[in-house]
Amino acid sequence: MIIRSLAALLAVSSLSLSSYAGVTTSPTSSKATLETAVTQDDGKSTLDRIWDAATLYKSDSGILNQFALTGRIHLQYAHGYSDHGDFTSGFRPDDVTWGDIEVRRWRVGFKSKWFDNRLTLEGQINITPDLDPFYENIYDLRMIYNLTDHTKVTFGKTKSDIFSHEFYQSSKEILTVERSLLVNTLTSGQLTGAVFDGTVGNWVWALAGFAGDFQPEFSKFDAGALIQARIGYDFAKATGYDEAGIYFDYQASTSAENVISKFPHAFSLHGNLAKGRASIFADVLGGLGRNGQGDVWGITVAPAYFIIEDKLQAVLRYQFAHGDNDGLRLQSRYERLAPTLIDGGRGTTYNAVYGGLNWLIYGHKLKLMTGVEYHHMEGGSDGSFDDWTWSAAFRMFF
Repeated sequence: MIIRSLAALLAVSSLSLSSYAGVTTSPTSSKATLETAVTQDDGKSTLDRIWDAATLYKSDSGILNQFALTGRIHLQYAHGYSDHGDFTSGFRPDDVTWGDIEVRRWRVGFKSKWFDNRLTLEGQINITPDLDPFYENIYDLRMIYNLTDHTKVTFGKTKSDIFSHEFYQSSKEILTVERSLLVNTLTSGQLTGAVFDGTVGNWVWALAGFAGDFQPEFSKFDAGALIQARIGYDFAKATGYDEAGIYFDYQASTSAENVISKFPHAFSLHGNLAKGRASIFADVLGGLGRNGQGDVWGITVAPAYFIIEDKLQAVLRYQFAHGDNDGLRLQSRYERLAPTLIDGGRGTTYNAVYGGLNWLIYGHKLKLMTGVEYHHMEGGSDGSFDDWTWSAAFRMFF
């Protein structure tokens, strides 16, 4: 009851925040996007004050250092034109849509910091779009403890994200409306487990272990384990770039009964560069199949450039993927919605090109996204698949 009451309060707060989307002022964070249009005497804009209202308590000393409400709402619409029939995001199940608009993510929760900011306790719940019932499941509930200035440990239900550039990046900050096909093929969601990560000089490392079953709340520990590891090197300082790094990720699934049931081993070699208005990432990833699932591999490359600095961003992404034995499958968002597919959109070779624009109203905290993507799949009993999909999204979090 307490959790649901808190979630109701947060939902109202999120709707109130979104009503200010037309105000264009700059945030205080390093990712500020607009010049201040409405500024108070203390230098804070109207949007600064709105977002600051989510922080209910803050202190530099004492046991409790901060307590804040958190929330996220992501809405999107898509329309596809394919040689297997046209489709829209309204074809998705009724329990995740408002008419033709998909409620992609709707979460509320809290974040708190303790003991000189060394301990973080935070959690979020997913809200059902029709509010009946209000509570859907626990998205995450975790404790993060800074063992040293360069090492931390995380316990609880958390995102199993030590794999690939796109999946490691929060949905709050991804540059395309949806992630790429192979990333969604080889990754899972939020699992119960532990993550150790840190840095040694310019080296970056992480090791994670999770129970293999996805549950609405916490694991039942009845489906093996998912293991993830990362080693990487950050060479931003050495090169003078704002961001520069290269990383190798490995993922192991110990049971055909768990969330990554089809791939006992997977890998991702990825790197990113950013300087000024320009950025780019590239990812080579693959997985070894089992129980009839073919091996898969592919590459994703995505450059981006701010046409208007920190405000209007252009994004381009290219995907190539190959799967043995028709080991690939079109994405549920949204190509698989094509009405005349008969084999679930399976195939052997996949190419996709995305071009889009992102309008950052208040950094990533409040933004609009739109893009067009061409998809082509070869193989499968349906033969080839071709489509163009246009999508638009509203993203907000606090």
